[in-house]
Amino acid sequence: MIGSQKKEPPAGKPEGSEKRVKSPIDNEDYNPQDLQSQYNPQAIKLASQYIQENAETRGEIQHLILHPDEIPEKDPAADSWQPLTMADFYAPREPVKYILGGIFREKSLNIVYGPPGDLKSMLLQDLAVCVSMGKQWLEVAKWQKGGSPIPTVQSPVIWLDQDMGIDEVFTRFAALGKAHKAPPGIPLKVYSFQNPPFDANDPASIAMLATRVNDAKLIVIDNLGTISGGIEENASGMRLTMSNLRLLAETTGAAVVLIHHQRKSNGAIGSRAGDALRGHSSIEAALDLALQVDREPYSDQITVKSTKSRSREVAPFTAYFTYTTDSAGDLAAAQFYSVEPEDNASNYAIEREVMAALENNPMTITALWQAVKTALPDVGRPRILDQIRKLESDHRILMTPGINNSKVYSVPVRTVRSGSQRFAGGNCEREPKP
Repeated sequence: MIGSQKKEPPAGKPEGSEKRVKSPIDNEDYNPQDLQSQYNPQAIKLASQYIQENAETRGEIQHLILHPDEIPEKDPAADSWQPLTMADFYAPREPVKYILGGIFREKSLNIVYGPPGDLKSMLLQDLAVCVSMGKQWLEVAKWQKGGSPIPTVQSPVIWLDQDMGIDEVFTRFAALGKAHKAPPGIPLKVYSFQNPPFDANDPASIAMLATRVNDAKLIVIDNLGTISGGIEENASGMRLTMSNLRLLAETTGAAVVLIHHQRKSNGAIGSRAGDALRGHSSIEAALDLALQVDREPYSDQITVKSTKSRSREVAPFTAYFTYTTDSAGDLAAAQFYSVEPEDNASNYAIEREVMAALENNPMTITALWQAVKTALPDVGRPRILDQIRKLESDHRILMTPGINNSKVYSVPVRTVRSGSQRFAGGNCEREPKP
């Protein structure tokens, strides 16, 4: 008999009435439900599992219990707590793969957030179409100077909608598909208000979604507030939600992108950019990347900037939303384009203005930082000087000693032998013939 039994016979059975059993552990009369008060709860659980096994398995269990010396030793490799050593860290590994160039990498947890009506869902739907096609995202707008497209790696995409509903999903993806000339067979799968709903607090729900991912490398979930299983977003219970979503990214190898909202200001948002992200601090803590979307009222232009990054910094970028409507006024075709970033604060903005100032003439360090400060009045002098020194150390700009120990900066001459032309700091000069 499995478990520890009291000396007195089970209730309801007179002493001596028990039937003879075939072995000390194979009792066909044993009923865990009848004898719960007589046995240790753990023993009841083990016995219940035992009697549900087939005869062959029960026979093996009986043999090993009666012959414990034959139980094989535990395989150390089966221990999931396997340490990593410096030798592991030095071993060659495949480079990090980005689904969206320099922004969303495989096996990552990301969030895109902003106030309602800022086009963040539409922006990511545009991205989903481009990734499933393997098409560059945010083609440069032909009507405006600046901007640059972002490369994608072609991959199946999963879109999980628990926010806008099937009608809007149909309208938007049809319009985006027409603008991008997407074939009907692109590997894009959209689930809208699926039943049962996805619950990120339930490991079974995470596993169910993981089985549908297959080889998809981009999973977009709209939105975080609808998948937290009723957990209030400011509660510490969001730790489990974010942990399970991290598990989804790790097990599928996909870039998981959550759509979320930002806090209402009410004058209470802190000076740190990430403070605008709504909800418990565990939300931001779990992320690899947080992107904030900002849209001017009544404008079709939005700017996206990073407020948290575990690794490389993401330069702010600006996208312009274009669309056409049908005779009924409904969306017919839609697409986002890249335009000159509205960025006057990041290191990329400082670099941009340094290179612009040096485009035609060398400058002393004083004249250079003052020119950048004029273009970027909200950026402090120490940051400008730091970025100048970094560009110098990276050989992006050259420093030449000048009069009275001054420093003179210029753009290096880049010689490109193509059609007998020499490119020097953006100016094209004809190279003399030998």
